[in-house]
Amino acid sequence: STTGNSFLTVDVPASEVFTREDLSPAQQMSGRIAEDFMRTEVLPHEQKLYDKDWRLTRELLLKAGELDLLRVDIPEAYGGLGLDKVSSAYVGEKIGIMPSFAGSLGAHTTIGTLPIVYFGNEEQKARYLPRLASGEWIAAYALTEPGSGSDALAARTKATLSADGTHYLLNGQKMWTTNGGFADIFTIFAKVDGERFTAFLVERDHGVVSGREEPKLGLDGSSTTALMLENVRVPVGNVLGSVGLGHKVAFNILNLGRLKLGTRNIGSAKHSLTRATRYAVERHQFGRAIAEFGMIKQKLGEMAVRCYVGDAMVYRTLGDVDRALEAVAEKDSERVLKTIEEFAVECSINKVWTSEALAFVVDESLQVYGGYGYSKEFPAERAYRDARITRIYEGTNEINRLIIPLRLLKDAAVAQLLSSEGAERMRAAQVGSLAPEEKLFVAERDLLARCKQLVVFTLKHARDVYGDALPNEQEVLGHIADITIETYALESTLLRTEKMVLARGEQNTGIAIDITRVYFSDAADRMQHWAKQVVAALSDTCDCDSLFAEVEHFTRFTTFNTVAARRRIADSVIKEGRYYL
Repeated sequence: STTGNSFLTVDVPASEVFTREDLSPAQQMSGRIAEDFMRTEVLPHEQKLYDKDWRLTRELLLKAGELDLLRVDIPEAYGGLGLDKVSSAYVGEKIGIMPSFAGSLGAHTTIGTLPIVYFGNEEQKARYLPRLASGEWIAAYALTEPGSGSDALAARTKATLSADGTHYLLNGQKMWTTNGGFADIFTIFAKVDGERFTAFLVERDHGVVSGREEPKLGLDGSSTTALMLENVRVPVGNVLGSVGLGHKVAFNILNLGRLKLGTRNIGSAKHSLTRATRYAVERHQFGRAIAEFGMIKQKLGEMAVRCYVGDAMVYRTLGDVDRALEAVAEKDSERVLKTIEEFAVECSINKVWTSEALAFVVDESLQVYGGYGYSKEFPAERAYRDARITRIYEGTNEINRLIIPLRLLKDAAVAQLLSSEGAERMRAAQVGSLAPEEKLFVAERDLLARCKQLVVFTLKHARDVYGDALPNEQEVLGHIADITIETYALESTLLRTEKMVLARGEQNTGIAIDITRVYFSDAADRMQHWAKQVVAALSDTCDCDSLFAEVEHFTRFTTFNTVAARRRIADSVIKEGRYYL
């Protein structure tokens, strides 16, 4: 079975990977309910939400609760549905049609509710989860402080036990709390006696005061405030987990958040591409639709490539996580979290890749609109602003890039590859006889095998040169992370397309085949660039000519006519009038 990080050590057949095409009727139904709710209940009130009508936001969240959209991740025993992660993420994707409301709902169901699902005791779950499942109460998560963002453990908010031992007094300030203006219950992190980092379940009535609404670049229709904590009285029964183990809550919940962010990012990218496509068909210049011009087609084609690759990555990870969770006893939340934590590298990969793909798509979409893209009266401008936060929250992309190589170095199976014998074995491993759908991609499969070797090659040389000081070499780690991310993207895309060819035949999957080949062709160049940066950084300590030659070998790939392929991809999207894959 697939475990976290195994994409470097195991070659998975296409039949075993979960793809978007595998969504069950029940999973699709959940998504349809979410999409209908967004179109009929939320979008008509868009402007009121942007005007910060929080009473309306709460009414809509209550309606979402009636449609079971807030219950997905909550166990049945506490009024939830206890569904799988794929269902949960697919609902998230469909809600992404309006990022502001998706932010309110997503913060409530994920970082707001999941700390109680996974770390709450029986009493806490029974008290809070049914109210959160229905939308009667809204949840928020408060970790960041004015002086501590990425360095969460440097928090200064203090918790002091009262003289009679019945409650803690919380003093400090939190920043950037989504739903901060109207939430009823907060997961707040504070240091007991200024030392032991601990999570608390704090009700608004305990004395939490919200600051003003932050004037933000985007997501104008979601509430983001500071929280002022002045002698906030929290009963001792509201410690979440154990005193001093708040980091477990904080980092596991961010991991879960990252797991599901990917579908929302790609969902937003698809909406942007669809709008840009329709605009390009309607807008005429020089006597014809701008959709007929090559440079516009190149944009639409590449935007479609990113949407397809992103879907391949995030659904693969979600499917792997669900499969791993099936083997875990339902009640044992510690094992559930441990299982999800095994996929921390994949969660970070998807967080970085999909947020940067979304950034690319909204930027190109705005460009397709030309001057109108810059106007607040057209939709491209808001999408551009709303997307920007996705590279910052749930752990900045820089932090996530550091997580990837540093966690791989701690993985036992990867460590074996980093030995000289392991690297040699990897290189000598012959590709077995290829299945018919794999024969389509002989060159791509060959490149993929060498890319996995390239990840091991760069990791091994960086570790050998820098030793224990490697964590300080952030630029080198960042390049290695990019090579790793790209390898995961390549394999996920290839497996999705091979599975599609298996199901529908080669003649019916021409566009997916084009997308796969375009992505491989471009990725080879990018990976060569990053690997050369790593080798050049090591140049003071080793003879690099041979290492540069190895990089050339690992990334060698004969490109094909990507101009024509992108044109075919764009034409198919134009013909459908939307992103349809």
